[in-house]
Amino acid sequence: MTKHAGLLLGDLLDDATLGLELRTGSDGARRRAVLGAAVVEVASPARWIARQWVLLTAGVRLEGASDAALRALVAECDGAGVAALAFGVGPVFDELPAALLDEGRTRGYPIVAVPFGTPFRDVVRFVDAAIMGDEAPLYRRLSSLQRFVVDALGDPEPERAVVERLARFLDAGVAVLAPGGAVELASGNPPVEALWPAIAGRPPGLLDAEGGGWHAVATPLASAAGEPPRWLLLAGRHEGFIGTLARRAAEMTAPLLVALDRLHAVARSQELAVRGALLDEVLLPAPAGDMPSLAARAAAFGLDFGAPARMIAARDDTADQAVLRHELAELLARGRAPHLLTRRGPCAVALVQGGEPALRGALDELAAAHAGAVLGLGRPVAGIAQAPASLRDAELACERATPERRVIAFEELDLGTLLLSEAAPERLGPKVEALVSVLREHPPLKAALVAYFDHDLDAVAAAAALHLHPNSLRYRLGRVEELLECSLKHPATIAELHIALLAERRTDVSMS
Repeated sequence: MTKHAGLLLGDLLDDATLGLELRTGSDGARRRAVLGAAVVEVASPARWIARQWVLLTAGVRLEGASDAALRALVAECDGAGVAALAFGVGPVFDELPAALLDEGRTRGYPIVAVPFGTPFRDVVRFVDAAIMGDEAPLYRRLSSLQRFVVDALGDPEPERAVVERLARFLDAGVAVLAPGGAVELASGNPPVEALWPAIAGRPPGLLDAEGGGWHAVATPLASAAGEPPRWLLLAGRHEGFIGTLARRAAEMTAPLLVALDRLHAVARSQELAVRGALLDEVLLPAPAGDMPSLAARAAAFGLDFGAPARMIAARDDTADQAVLRHELAELLARGRAPHLLTRRGPCAVALVQGGEPALRGALDELAAAHAGAVLGLGRPVAGIAQAPASLRDAELACERATPERRVIAFEELDLGTLLLSEAAPERLGPKVEALVSVLREHPPLKAALVAYFDHDLDAVAAAAALHLHPNSLRYRLGRVEELLECSLKHPATIAELHIALLAERRTDVSMS
């Protein structure tokens, strides 16, 4: 029997016990290398099989398929470098479809007929036995490793369990590294800092590395197109560690970790959608469900209000809000803070249960990562029904933030803003509209008044901000006084207009 790396398609065809028949293919078809064989009965089967493998199919999914679909299967296998397409005769098709064979002849691509009396497992067993040859013990170890690692999928933290089991089985250090080399998961204390320079900057592939007296194998974990990959690193102290077993173990485990990462991302996305939908219901003017029911659903995410909770509002007009929302979600998840999170207008908002220092720390970290972000922390609440009031605080805090103070908590709000947060918007609406509608009809006058307030009634500073002469600003403020029949020297007038402008801004935020 032909040994590993020498098995050809002709060897498979020449075994009389299998009875395989080459129906199409170029003159060199029999000299094609065969590195494996697998049965695949799903759509886009070439995605699930390696290059130079034989793809076995009974055409289960192709019954009633169009000629175009049959031709597409051949084209897919040819384009993916599949060694041959082995098509079973009998289970579904009494004969190989004409369109399938015609496409094979056109391309010179090998299509093999598998007789009804030959089980696919016999073809797979023949290929496996031929390839293993003297490496049968290695394959048995890899098979044991595969079972040992796959059993980790039932663990509450399957990625960590896979890494730990792989390290235990190989008596090695194993790590999953971020694209920049930071350790995401590790077991066995591999010296990542010493090994990473031998990996960084090299084209993704199965790499050997040495450093710190350790010997390592690294393989990339698939990433989105154009983005640098994460890495799986296997390292051992003994010089012979970089061998076939370590390389095959890395190649075998990497797809499993990639799949787990993608499943985690899908599950996380679904969970975020459920959390967001629940918080949207809570914040409705008239919640869709009764409060006890909403509280019970929130408790499923750990929000039991055994400790006070607060609303957070985060806004960054210079960045993608989806990115900001994602990073806020990651911060809260990393801190294991029970929370619900959604989008409201231009803000990412979250109801979070946790101590004020921890929440403030999370907001400071988010602000440090986003130079244009402003963040607000609402009042503590002891029940889910009070969340809308805490959100009003958080949104107002965002509005009061400045480049110098980009994170503001409820306790830091000025008295006017606190009074505004306590008043229901519908109660303030008529009075606010009466004052602001006049200013809205004269945008330059409104801009002058807003700048005047924003610069603490300093006409010179406000004028500079608007690129006006101070006298021009004073003229506009005088026109405001005439239109509103009030004096901007009167404290009550200043307070009234200040609150009206804040209320209008809050309305704009909630509607945007």
